[in-house]
Amino acid sequence: MDPIPAASAAPRGSGTPTPLLLSEDDAVELLAYLVTSARTQLDEAAEYAPLRLLTAADRLAEAMGPQAGTGLRPLLDGIRAGIGVTSVRAGDPDGYVAGIDALCRLLATHLATRWETGAAT
Repeated sequence: MDPIPAASAAPRGSGTPTPLLLSEDDAVELLAYLVTSARTQLDEAAEYAPLRLLTAADRLAEAMGPQAGTGLRPLLDGIRAGIGVTSVRAGDPDGYVAGIDALCRLLATHLATRWETGAAT
């Protein structure tokens, strides 16, 4: 299998390559965060795992923002805002679960619309 060129991602739907939304440095930073978080999680309380995943999602959304299409920006903004609100509710288990559920619904709605219309925005 040929490597994907640095300037584009695998084609989706239309056959036209989709530009990458992350620089190589941003992708490596996120990768390092995820791997080291996995190691750190072995020694931390279990409730930190979702916080670390939310932090990674926030970093990814932030890094994607400057290159994101207009249809994707509202999702990224909503995810980042929702993560900020949800993260401070970690001491409130019901509120924390509700916040993560809301983030999942936001993402699911975006994905359903995106794939239904075939729009890669």
